[in-house]
Amino acid sequence: MSLSYLTHKGKRILFIDYTHCKTTAEMLKVLDDVRKEYEKSNTQFLAINDFTGTFGSNEFLNAASKHKELFDSKTLKTAVLGITGIKKILLNGYNAFVKKKQVPFNTKEEALEYLIN
Repeated sequence: MSLSYLTHKGKRILFIDYTHCKTTAEMLKVLDDVRKEYEKSNTQFLAINDFTGTFGSNEFLNAASKHKELFDSKTLKTAVLGITGIKKILLNGYNAFVKKKQVPFNTKEEALEYLIN
């Protein structure tokens, strides 16, 4: 499952797992699932996006940017994992257009601590 919830020190965190995605189409499907989860919720999210082992694509970045108002309005904080190479450039580009910046971390533990503080 691409979307799951974790509890860390009493805080509920949406974990978005892209690690199994091998194509842009698979990544876009996960992104669409995230959009649907945000739309059906009345709460704000703490979230981790795990892009470990995936690739960067302008198509994915453009699709994510189309939903920036929804994501901005319902996100408290977002951490990201697996940001290397071209994905760093794409993340910087995405962060330039959104209010709620996605902060990269090397480990899940670091990301979780960032989200709860």
